Amino acid sequence: MKPVARHLLAVILLLFGSPLCAGSLSAGPPPADSARIVRATDSGAQTVDTLGRAARPGKSPGLAMLYSAILPGAGQVYNQSYWKVPVFLGLGLYFASTWLDQNRRVQEYRQKYEESLYAIPPNPIQSDIYLRQREFYKQQRDTFAWYFLILYAVNIADAYVDASLFNFDVGPDLSLRVLPGSPGQLTPVPGVTLQLKF
Repeated sequence: MKPVARHLLAVILLLFGSPLCAGSLSAGPPPADSARIVRATDSGAQTVDTLGRAARPGKSPGLAMLYSAILPGAGQVYNQSYWKVPVFLGLGLYFASTWLDQNRRVQEYRQKYEESLYAIPPNPIQSDIYLRQREFYKQQRDTFAWYFLILYAVNIADAYVDASLFNFDVGPDLSLRVLPGSPGQLTPVPGVTLQLKF
C-alpha cells in the first residue's frame, strides 16, 4: 500500500469513524438521578435508582483488559465505548504500516550500502550517504515500533478504566456553591470555600 493511501485511510478512520459510531451506538441519555438503592426481592437483591428504574449491570475490568489484549478495540466494544474503536484501530494501522514502510527502506539502504562497499571503483561518499540513510530509517522504524507498543498499552489501560467507571454516574445536577470560609476559631480571617457537589 502506498504511503499516501495508507495515511489517507488512517485519517478517514479517525475523522469519520468516531462520530458515526458514537452517534449510532450511543446508550441514550444519562439517568436523572445518580443515587442507587438496593431493593431485596424474592429472586435476590436488585439495584435501582431513586426513580425506581433498574440500574445497568457493571462491567468486569479484568475481562475488558483481556479482550483488549487479545484484539485491540474489543475491550472498548465490551464497555460500549464504540467511538474509541476507530481511534485505536486507525492509529494502530498508521503506526504498523509506517513501521513496515520504514523497515522496507532499512533493508533497501542496507543492501545498497553493502553493494557500495564492494563497488569498483570504490565511492566512499556514496557509501557514507547509504549508511546515513540506513541509520535514519532504522531510527524511524524503531520509533514507530515504540509508538505501536505504547498505543497497545493505552488500549488495555483504557479498557480497564472504562470498565471500572462503567456505572459511575455524575448526574445532571452539577452545582458549584461559594460559601464564606473561616480557617480558624481564634483569629477569623476572611476567605472563600468552594464546594463542588456531584
